[in-house]
Amino acid sequence: MADPDALVVPVAPVIVIGPKNMSVVAGRETTLECIANARPVERLVLSWKRNGRRLASGVGVFGRRLTLSSPSLSDGGVYVCEASLLNSTTRPTEARAHLTVLEPPYFTAEPRLKTVAAVDRNVDLHCQAKGVPSARIDWYKDAVPVSKLANPRYKVTAATGLTVRRVQPGDAGMFQCFARNAAGETQTHTQLVVTSVTPSFSLLPSDLTVTDGNSAVFTCETTGAPKPAVSWRRGSLLLASGTVQIPRFTLLESGGLLVEPIRMEDSGDYTCTATSADGSINATAALTVWIRTFISVPPVDQRVIKGTTATLDCNATHDPRVNISFQWQRGAVPLQ
Repeated sequence: MADPDALVVPVAPVIVIGPKNMSVVAGRETTLECIANARPVERLVLSWKRNGRRLASGVGVFGRRLTLSSPSLSDGGVYVCEASLLNSTTRPTEARAHLTVLEPPYFTAEPRLKTVAAVDRNVDLHCQAKGVPSARIDWYKDAVPVSKLANPRYKVTAATGLTVRRVQPGDAGMFQCFARNAAGETQTHTQLVVTSVTPSFSLLPSDLTVTDGNSAVFTCETTGAPKPAVSWRRGSLLLASGTVQIPRFTLLESGGLLVEPIRMEDSGDYTCTATSADGSINATAALTVWIRTFISVPPVDQRVIKGTTATLDCNATHDPRVNISFQWQRGAVPLQ
Protein backbone atom coordinates (compact mmCIF):
# COMPACT_ATOMS: atom_id res chain seq x y z
CA MET A 1 0.00 0.00 0.00
CA ALA A 2 1.37 3.42 -0.90
CA ASP A 3 2.45 5.91 1.78
CA PRO A 4 -0.29 8.62 1.97
CA ASP A 5 2.32 11.30 2.56
CA ALA A 6 4.03 10.33 -0.63
CA LEU A 7 0.90 11.33 -2.55
CA VAL A 8 0.88 14.85 -1.03
CA VAL A 9 2.71 17.49 -2.97
CA PRO A 10 4.95 19.30 -0.44
CA VAL A 11 3.96 22.89 0.22
CA ALA A 12 6.73 25.10 1.57
CA PRO A 13 6.20 26.35 5.13
CA VAL A 14 4.53 29.71 5.59
CA ILE A 15 4.55 31.53 8.93
CA VAL A 16 1.00 32.67 9.51
CA ILE A 17 1.55 34.44 12.83
CA GLY A 18 5.10 35.37 13.64
CA PRO A 19 6.59 36.50 16.94
CA LYS A 20 6.10 40.17 17.79
CA ASN A 21 8.64 42.68 18.99
CA MET A 22 8.19 42.88 22.75
CA SER A 23 9.37 44.81 25.75
CA VAL A 24 9.14 42.91 29.02
CA VAL A 25 10.10 43.65 32.60
CA ALA A 26 12.96 41.57 33.95
CA GLY A 27 11.73 38.64 36.03
CA ARG A 28 8.24 38.54 34.50
CA GLU A 29 7.36 35.47 32.45
CA THR A 30 6.85 36.13 28.75
CA THR A 31 5.98 33.98 25.73
CA LEU A 32 6.87 34.36 22.06
CA GLU A 33 4.43 32.67 19.66
CA CYS A 34 4.91 31.39 16.13
CA ILE A 35 2.22 29.68 14.00
CA ALA A 36 3.09 28.20 10.62
CA ASN A 37 1.41 26.15 7.88
CA ALA A 38 2.83 23.60 5.42
CA ARG A 39 2.02 20.34 3.62
CA PRO A 40 2.21 17.71 4.85
CA VAL A 41 1.62 19.32 8.22
CA GLU A 42 2.87 16.21 10.03
CA ARG A 43 6.39 16.95 8.82
CA LEU A 44 6.30 20.63 9.81
CA VAL A 45 9.03 21.46 12.34
CA LEU A 46 9.29 24.75 14.27
CA SER A 47 12.55 25.72 15.98
CA TRP A 48 13.81 28.83 17.81
CA LYS A 49 17.09 30.71 17.76
CA ARG A 50 18.41 33.71 19.67
CA ASN A 51 21.21 35.75 18.23
CA GLY A 52 21.98 32.88 15.86
CA ARG A 53 22.05 30.08 18.46
CA ARG A 54 19.40 27.33 18.58
CA LEU A 55 17.30 27.17 21.74
CA ALA A 56 15.99 24.07 23.47
CA SER A 57 14.90 25.30 26.88
CA GLY A 58 11.45 26.84 27.09
CA VAL A 59 10.20 25.53 23.73
CA GLY A 60 6.63 24.21 23.99
CA VAL A 61 4.83 21.33 22.27
CA PHE A 62 5.13 21.54 18.47
CA GLY A 63 7.53 24.46 18.96
CA ARG A 64 4.81 27.05 18.60
CA ARG A 65 5.68 28.85 21.81
CA LEU A 66 8.93 29.90 23.45
CA THR A 67 8.50 30.75 27.12
CA LEU A 68 11.03 32.69 29.17
CA SER A 69 10.06 32.07 32.80
CA SER A 70 12.24 34.78 34.34
CA PRO A 71 13.95 36.88 31.67
CA SER A 72 17.01 38.90 32.58
CA LEU A 73 18.85 41.66 30.75
CA SER A 74 21.06 39.07 29.05
CA ASP A 75 17.97 37.46 27.45
CA GLY A 76 17.37 40.51 25.29
CA GLY A 77 18.09 40.23 21.59
CA VAL A 78 16.74 38.96 18.26
CA TYR A 79 14.64 35.79 18.37
CA VAL A 80 14.03 33.78 15.19
CA CYS A 81 11.24 31.29 14.58
CA GLU A 82 12.23 28.89 11.79
CA ALA A 83 9.67 26.66 10.01
CA SER A 84 10.90 23.72 7.88
CA LEU A 85 9.65 20.41 6.38
CA LEU A 86 11.40 17.17 7.25
CA ASN A 87 12.78 15.20 4.35
CA SER A 88 11.93 17.97 1.92
CA THR A 89 13.91 20.12 -0.43
CA THR A 90 11.63 23.08 0.22
CA ARG A 91 13.39 26.01 1.75
CA PRO A 92 12.67 26.77 5.41
CA THR A 93 11.18 30.14 6.29
CA GLU A 94 11.69 32.30 9.34
CA ALA A 95 10.27 35.28 11.24
CA ARG A 96 12.17 37.55 13.57
CA ALA A 97 11.27 39.55 16.65
CA HIS A 98 13.28 41.73 18.98
CA LEU A 99 12.89 41.19 22.70
CA THR A 100 13.81 44.11 24.94
CA VAL A 101 14.18 43.34 28.63
CA LEU A 102 13.46 46.32 30.88
CA GLU A 103 14.93 46.73 34.34
CA PRO A 104 12.95 48.63 36.99
CA PRO A 105 14.81 51.54 38.60
CA TYR A 106 16.99 50.90 41.63
CA PHE A 107 18.91 53.41 43.72
CA THR A 108 22.69 53.62 43.68
CA ALA A 109 22.74 56.59 46.08
CA GLU A 110 20.09 57.58 48.61
CA PRO A 111 19.76 60.39 51.15
CA ARG A 112 19.77 59.65 54.87
CA LEU A 113 16.35 59.27 56.47
CA LYS A 114 17.05 62.49 58.38
CA THR A 115 19.19 65.37 57.11
CA VAL A 116 20.17 68.18 59.46
CA ALA A 117 21.32 71.50 58.00
CA ALA A 118 22.11 74.86 59.57
CA VAL A 119 20.50 78.07 58.37
CA ASP A 120 22.38 79.80 55.51
CA ARG A 121 24.42 76.68 54.73
CA ASN A 122 24.18 74.58 51.54
CA VAL A 123 23.01 70.98 51.78
CA ASP A 124 23.13 68.15 49.20
CA LEU A 125 20.36 65.53 49.17
CA HIS A 126 21.92 62.65 47.24
CA CYS A 127 19.74 60.51 44.96
CA GLN A 128 20.92 58.52 41.95
CA ALA A 129 19.34 55.53 40.21
CA LYS A 130 19.93 53.07 37.39
CA GLY A 131 17.60 51.02 35.23
CA VAL A 132 16.80 50.03 31.64
CA PRO A 133 15.90 52.36 30.09
CA SER A 134 17.68 55.02 32.14
CA ALA A 135 15.66 56.20 35.11
CA ARG A 136 14.28 59.74 35.34
CA ILE A 137 14.65 61.43 38.73
CA ASP A 138 11.84 63.62 40.08
CA TRP A 139 11.97 65.49 43.40
CA TYR A 140 9.04 66.44 45.63
CA LYS A 141 8.84 68.57 48.76
CA ASP A 142 5.92 67.74 51.01
CA ALA A 143 4.25 65.98 48.02
CA VAL A 144 4.63 69.04 45.73
CA PRO A 145 6.95 68.71 42.70
CA VAL A 146 10.09 70.77 43.27
CA SER A 147 9.82 71.95 39.66
CA LYS A 148 6.52 73.67 40.51
CA LEU A 149 7.98 75.43 43.54
CA ALA A 150 10.24 77.47 41.23
CA ASN A 151 12.63 78.11 44.11
CA PRO A 152 15.92 79.47 42.71
CA ARG A 153 17.77 78.03 45.72
CA TYR A 154 16.76 74.47 44.73
CA LYS A 155 19.04 72.97 42.09
CA VAL A 156 18.68 69.43 40.73
CA THR A 157 21.73 67.82 39.11
CA ALA A 158 22.41 64.30 37.90
CA ALA A 159 25.72 64.23 39.78
CA THR A 160 24.55 65.16 43.29
CA GLY A 161 20.76 65.01 43.37
CA LEU A 162 19.08 68.04 44.94
CA THR A 163 21.10 70.92 46.38
CA VAL A 164 19.36 73.39 48.69
CA ARG A 165 21.39 76.58 48.78
CA ARG A 166 21.45 78.92 51.78
CA VAL A 167 18.99 76.82 53.76
CA GLN A 168 16.15 78.75 55.39
CA PRO A 169 13.70 77.65 58.12
CA GLY A 170 10.93 77.31 55.51
CA ASP A 171 12.95 74.61 53.72
CA ALA A 172 12.28 72.12 56.52
CA GLY A 173 10.05 69.24 55.48
CA MET A 174 9.89 65.90 53.67
CA PHE A 175 11.84 65.59 50.43
CA GLN A 176 11.02 62.61 48.19
CA CYS A 177 13.09 61.30 45.30
CA PHE A 178 11.25 59.22 42.66
CA ALA A 179 13.08 57.16 40.05
CA ARG A 180 10.90 56.23 37.06
CA ASN A 181 11.24 54.42 33.74
CA ALA A 182 9.05 52.24 31.51
CA ALA A 183 9.55 49.26 33.84
CA GLY A 184 8.27 50.95 36.98
CA GLU A 185 9.17 53.38 39.71
CA THR A 186 10.67 53.47 43.18
CA GLN A 187 11.07 56.21 45.76
CA THR A 188 13.16 57.22 48.73
CA HIS A 189 12.92 60.18 51.07
CA THR A 190 14.62 62.28 53.73
CA GLN A 191 13.34 64.59 56.43
CA LEU A 192 15.18 67.93 56.25
CA VAL A 193 15.60 69.50 59.68
CA VAL A 194 16.81 73.11 59.74
CA THR A 195 18.80 74.24 62.77
CA SER A 196 20.44 77.48 63.83
CA VAL A 197 23.92 78.10 65.25
CA THR A 198 24.36 80.49 68.17
CA PRO A 199 26.49 83.55 67.29
CA SER A 200 30.15 83.46 68.33
CA PHE A 201 33.23 85.57 67.72
CA SER A 202 35.97 84.28 65.44
CA LEU A 203 38.04 87.48 65.81
CA LEU A 204 37.54 89.83 68.75
CA PRO A 205 38.16 93.60 68.70
CA SER A 206 41.31 94.77 70.47
CA ASP A 207 42.29 98.04 72.18
CA LEU A 208 43.70 100.71 69.89
CA THR A 209 45.85 103.81 70.46
CA VAL A 210 45.98 106.32 67.61
CA THR A 211 46.83 109.95 67.00
CA ASP A 212 44.07 112.40 66.17
CA GLY A 213 43.62 112.91 62.44
CA ASN A 214 44.51 109.34 61.58
CA SER A 215 42.13 106.39 61.12
CA ALA A 216 41.33 103.40 63.31
CA VAL A 217 39.92 99.98 62.40
CA PHE A 218 38.35 97.72 65.01
CA THR A 219 38.05 94.05 64.02
CA CYS A 220 34.95 92.02 64.82
CA GLU A 221 34.39 88.76 62.93
CA THR A 222 31.53 86.45 63.82
CA THR A 223 30.08 83.04 62.96
CA GLY A 224 26.57 81.68 63.32
CA ALA A 225 23.53 80.52 61.39
CA PRO A 226 21.71 82.53 60.34
CA LYS A 227 24.54 85.01 59.86
CA PRO A 228 24.52 87.41 62.83
CA ALA A 229 23.79 91.09 62.28
CA VAL A 230 26.65 93.25 63.58
CA SER A 231 26.32 96.71 65.12
CA TRP A 232 28.73 99.07 66.91
CA ARG A 233 28.13 101.44 69.83
CA ARG A 234 30.17 103.85 71.90
CA GLY A 235 28.49 103.82 75.25
CA SER A 236 24.76 103.94 74.44
CA LEU A 237 25.24 105.73 71.09
CA LEU A 238 24.62 103.55 68.03
CA LEU A 239 27.40 104.33 65.56
CA ALA A 240 26.94 101.85 62.73
CA SER A 241 24.74 98.88 61.80
CA GLY A 242 23.04 97.45 58.75
CA THR A 243 20.62 100.39 58.71
CA VAL A 244 22.43 103.15 60.63
CA GLN A 245 25.67 104.93 59.86
CA ILE A 246 26.94 108.13 61.46
CA PRO A 247 29.48 110.17 59.47
CA ARG A 248 33.10 109.06 60.05
CA PHE A 249 31.93 105.64 61.32
CA THR A 250 31.72 102.85 58.71
CA LEU A 251 30.57 99.27 59.27
CA LEU A 252 32.89 97.03 57.23
CA GLU A 253 31.74 93.92 55.38
CA SER A 254 33.87 91.82 57.73
CA GLY A 255 31.96 93.21 60.72
CA GLY A 256 34.72 95.61 61.73
CA LEU A 257 34.39 99.36 62.31
CA LEU A 258 36.35 102.08 60.50
CA VAL A 259 36.68 105.45 62.26
CA GLU A 260 38.13 108.17 60.02
CA PRO A 261 39.38 110.78 60.72
CA ILE A 262 39.95 110.31 64.43
CA ARG A 263 39.08 113.15 66.81
CA MET A 264 39.97 113.61 70.47
CA GLU A 265 36.34 113.13 71.52
CA ASP A 266 36.36 109.65 69.93
CA SER A 267 38.21 108.21 72.92
CA GLY A 268 36.20 105.64 74.82
CA ASP A 269 34.91 102.07 74.83
CA TYR A 270 33.51 100.61 71.61
CA THR A 271 31.19 97.60 71.73
CA CYS A 272 30.59 95.15 68.88
CA THR A 273 27.25 93.33 69.14
CA ALA A 274 26.36 90.25 67.04
CA THR A 275 22.65 89.40 66.99
CA SER A 276 20.60 86.56 65.49
CA ALA A 277 17.38 84.72 66.27
CA ASP A 278 19.38 82.60 68.72
CA GLY A 279 20.54 85.56 70.81
CA SER A 280 23.25 88.19 70.90
CA ILE A 281 26.85 88.54 72.12
CA ASN A 282 29.02 91.57 72.87
CA ALA A 283 32.72 92.38 72.82
CA THR A 284 34.28 95.69 73.91
CA ALA A 285 37.58 97.39 73.12
CA ALA A 286 38.99 100.78 74.12
CA LEU A 287 40.11 103.55 71.78
CA THR A 288 42.75 105.93 73.11
CA VAL A 289 43.35 109.11 71.10
CA TRP A 290 46.55 111.10 71.55
CA ILE A 291 46.90 114.77 70.67
CA ARG A 292 49.06 115.17 67.63
CA THR A 293 52.40 116.85 68.44
CA PHE A 294 52.97 120.04 66.47
CA ILE A 295 55.22 123.12 66.62
CA SER A 296 53.12 125.81 68.25
CA VAL A 297 55.93 128.42 68.55
CA PRO A 298 58.25 128.13 65.57
CA PRO A 299 61.60 129.99 65.40
CA VAL A 300 61.54 133.22 63.42
CA ASP A 301 64.17 134.81 61.23
CA GLN A 302 66.50 137.20 63.08
CA ARG A 303 69.22 139.72 62.27
CA VAL A 304 71.83 140.32 65.01
CA ILE A 305 75.15 142.14 65.37
CA LYS A 306 78.18 139.97 65.12
CA GLY A 307 79.47 138.98 68.51
CA THR A 308 76.13 139.38 70.27
CA THR A 309 73.80 136.62 71.44
CA ALA A 310 70.91 135.40 69.30
CA THR A 311 68.05 133.41 70.80
CA LEU A 312 65.76 131.27 68.65
CA ASP A 313 62.56 130.19 70.36
CA CYS A 314 60.79 126.87 69.67
CA ASN A 315 57.87 125.34 71.54
CA ALA A 316 55.48 122.49 70.79
CA THR A 317 52.00 121.41 71.79
CA HIS A 318 51.73 117.70 72.64
CA ASP A 319 49.74 115.14 74.53
CA PRO A 320 50.59 115.38 78.22
CA ARG A 321 50.83 111.59 78.37
CA VAL A 322 53.91 111.54 76.17
CA ASN A 323 57.35 113.04 76.63
CA ILE A 324 58.89 115.08 73.83
CA SER A 325 62.38 116.25 73.05
CA PHE A 326 63.68 118.99 70.77
CA GLN A 327 66.44 118.64 68.22
CA TRP A 328 68.04 121.54 66.38
CA GLN A 329 69.77 121.35 63.04
CA ARG A 330 71.75 123.87 61.06
CA GLY A 331 71.07 122.91 57.51
CA ALA A 332 71.28 119.14 57.67
CA VAL A 333 73.79 119.07 60.52
CA PRO A 334 72.44 118.31 64.03
CA LEU A 335 73.47 120.77 66.74
CA GLN A 336 74.55 119.54 70.15
